[in-house]
Amino acid sequence: STGLQNQVSGVRASLPVPIRKNVMFNSIVTYCKDSYEELAHKTQWPTRQELTHTAIVVLVASIVIALIVFCMDTVFDSLMKLIYTL
Repeated sequence: STGLQNQVSGVRASLPVPIRKNVMFNSIVTYCKDSYEELAHKTQWPTRQELTHTAIVVLVASIVIALIVFCMDTVFDSLMKLIYTL
């Protein structure tokens, strides 16, 4: 039989599962090493000029969206004040 069997009750118990202590730790270490290898040697980082240009684009877009939301808020505030004063 593949497991232990209690002779009196006939209940089968499976064999204990072997404990692999280092498997989890080794997989975490392997992941960290692979991540470092990819970041250090395989990633193409942007140049300072590309990074500055992208940052300016994001800043301008954020300001434009903030202004649009501000204008919409002001219009709706005025509309609500007009409606509630009627």
